[in-house]
Amino acid sequence: MMRMLFARALWASSVLAVTVLIAGWAAAQAKSESSHTGDHEPVSALERKFFAALRAGDSDAILSYIPDSGVNVGSSPQHVSRDEIERQLRFHHGLYCKLFDSSCIDTPIQLDNVQRACSYRELLTHSEKAHTAASEVTRGGVQQAVLVARIENKQCPNDKLIDFIFNLGADGWKLFSIP
Repeated sequence: MMRMLFARALWASSVLAVTVLIAGWAAAQAKSESSHTGDHEPVSALERKFFAALRAGDSDAILSYIPDSGVNVGSSPQHVSRDEIERQLRFHHGLYCKLFDSSCIDTPIQLDNVQRACSYRELLTHSEKAHTAASEVTRGGVQQAVLVARIENKQCPNDKLIDFIFNLGADGWKLFSIP
């Protein structure tokens, strides 16, 4: 009788141990699989945070999206290093003006054009209409997010469509190009 009770106790503890091991293994597998699929910030959240940073004039938040390798800037893209972008943001010139402060944008004087250039911040905060959207695509094996703002503003001659392209890296979404 004692032997039978001991055998049942041993069997029950073995079943419990195997169950715990299987449950632990399954949880580890699920965690491993989720880290490989969709473990990045959704583009809708990126859109909300990025455009909020532009509207708020938060240069530190924008700088956090600049990769160490730099970013392409302008309609005829020129690669600009992260250090140079950080300088421009800190000392309020160049890209800082284009993003946040219309008053310091360098534009050639055009006698036939009475409109002034506007920063993206001004376009997003002082326009009759400003709509934003985001989409996620894969190009050449690289996962990208395209954030777009469509602007209606009669005071500014700027492009009425502004698009920012981000690449997904190991450390999250990083800017690839700024218009």
